[in-house]
Amino acid sequence: MVLDCRIITTEKGFDQLRGTWDAHMIKQPHLSFFLDFTWLNTWWHTYAGENDHLYIVLLFEGDSLRAIAPFYIKDHTLRLIGTGEAEQEEVASEYLDIICSPQHFDVVGTALADVIMDCLFRHHQTSAPYCQKPTTQAKDIVLNNYLESSCLARFAKSMGRFFFHISRCVGTSYTCQLPASQDEFHQQLSPSFKKKLKRHQNQWRRANSGQWERYRYLSEFDQGFAHLSRLHQLRWQSQGKQGVFSEPRFVDFHQQFMRQALMNNWLELWVLFARGQAISAIYAITYNETCYFYQSGLDTDFKPNLSPGFLSHFLLIENCIERQIKYYDFMKGARENSYKQSFTNIKRDLFESRLVLKKASNLGFVMNNKLKQARDFLLWKNQ
Repeated sequence: MVLDCRIITTEKGFDQLRGTWDAHMIKQPHLSFFLDFTWLNTWWHTYAGENDHLYIVLLFEGDSLRAIAPFYIKDHTLRLIGTGEAEQEEVASEYLDIICSPQHFDVVGTALADVIMDCLFRHHQTSAPYCQKPTTQAKDIVLNNYLESSCLARFAKSMGRFFFHISRCVGTSYTCQLPASQDEFHQQLSPSFKKKLKRHQNQWRRANSGQWERYRYLSEFDQGFAHLSRLHQLRWQSQGKQGVFSEPRFVDFHQQFMRQALMNNWLELWVLFARGQAISAIYAITYNETCYFYQSGLDTDFKPNLSPGFLSHFLLIENCIERQIKYYDFMKGARENSYKQSFTNIKRDLFESRLVLKKASNLGFVMNNKLKQARDFLLWKNQ
């Protein structure tokens, strides 16, 4: 397969890609909402700085689009759109990837590596006609939150021809494959888990006049968002920390994205009430037959303790089963001792990588990272 290339470097060009992007995403049922045009384009318009430069690569076989690589350059680093913002306001995009069909992963990974190398890292006078030279030079590459089975992993491996590749596991994603009925789901749970669940459900419904409400219309959105942000801030402030809903750009991004998700019928904004008081909220996105749990809020001071977060997850899972949704994805958590393990039957590790050119001046950096990885592994093993 011989692939042709087109590179988008302008905001206008990115905005005009919506139709092409959406049509290509429809063909990729394995991908998450983090690669949807709405998420990435909204992120760019919210977080991109003056010195950030788009570098979106489209690969074609004849007239057929085979892949979209959503890159940009920030501080001389080539990275994925949806990453690179300040930690205190980050949206934590996960399952990042090159947008293409699994059958083309190997070819696309190799072709994309050649394009990136030719256009950004080979310093010669002549370059391929499709290359768009950015005003800011790229010196390295950072890839965040990708799966080992992804096209992005193939790309990183192919870049190993030219780059030192330093990678590490940054967490584990936890997913529950949902059965056809709630009875089957209950049968999958351990006896102790079912006992805990029944106790909390009874206490919530009988003693606390429990209600579980979804905010699914634009007229209700502001009220649901207010519950979510207040409960999220309560939880973090109870630990003496600033919650991310105190960051204006984070709030602006999610208000824009959630409204679009609501209109597309993706948004799962649910609030758990006890005695008329909002005690837990969940913000999730249903996309490609998967419900992705993204954010939550919790009143940890509510008495008696109902484990409202635990109960909210279970109620949403039950609702997903009723709607024949195939997976409930808790997304990234700690590799060990995560509460998410109690619900799930699929675990996948997420990785991040940094790639630096193979040259003598980078050898020290590579060796230091290898030593750090070995030390971290020994510390983890001896915990």
